[in-house]
Amino acid sequence: MLSWTKAGAVKRPTTLQIRLQRRYPGRVRAGAPTPTRGLTRSELEANLRHFTEGQRGPRTAPCTTLVLSGVGLLTSPDTAPVLRSARTLGIGRVVLHAGTEDLSAFRAGPWLGLVDVLVVPLQPGDGGALLEHGAKAVAACRSAGIQVAANTVLSAASLSDLGSLANRVDQLAPHSSTLSFPFPTGAQQQAPPSPSALLPALSTAVTLLESVGAQPRIKGLPACYLGTLANRLQPSSNRWYVDADHQTDRALLFFPDVLAFHKADACRFCSRDDRCDGFFVDWLRLPGFPALEPLS
Repeated sequence: MLSWTKAGAVKRPTTLQIRLQRRYPGRVRAGAPTPTRGLTRSELEANLRHFTEGQRGPRTAPCTTLVLSGVGLLTSPDTAPVLRSARTLGIGRVVLHAGTEDLSAFRAGPWLGLVDVLVVPLQPGDGGALLEHGAKAVAACRSAGIQVAANTVLSAASLSDLGSLANRVDQLAPHSSTLSFPFPTGAQQQAPPSPSALLPALSTAVTLLESVGAQPRIKGLPACYLGTLANRLQPSSNRWYVDADHQTDRALLFFPDVLAFHKADACRFCSRDDRCDGFFVDWLRLPGFPALEPLS
């Protein structure tokens, strides 16, 4: 089932991502506009109904996966009732992006049956307090059958300390660890690390993460940049993107409204074309970023 966009036809997504607040420190920054305010509970519930029971028809597809992000999600009294409602509306998978502020008081019991995956941000230089609270949260999640995924942004600032990441992930003990290359977000953004600078550190980090059983996954880079690491590449899935300024019929498609991946004509002949998103034109224009080339 397809949706028509300014970039052509895209597969109609069955994932709904909702950003609850205006600002969300610690998240992976993408090209989404900053909303003018937060989303109210009634608006949240209205969007859930719109993208589930409101999409049941011959030319639409109801969402079955919900991704929620926002500060204080795990301490808000509204979150659990909303997730119970989401389950009754047909949401089978719930992914919660937690901030570090949630972890110190986290208890897994209230989320049993409501949350499938808890995503926590983890940078190489994060302090001991975060790891202590995070390790307790992961242990609680394991006992409740909730998967925990650590997410690390491969920024230029983190590059020199990337080798220590495996030790921190080992202390945190998540089920998986995602290494995300920065998305282009505007003129004020710091330039990302070049492939030649990144790959040696990334290769070491992946090897160490594999040794501690952290199932490393790489996102945001093209397969042709990764060499032997291409088997760790995880393509992105499209989703509806909702915030206070983009609700129901005005929701954005993550691809191409928020992010627009680029593929060269030669990518059609790449052996990993179906497992690679491509790359960003903004980064391909920078020195040190080679053109996309098909893998045999």
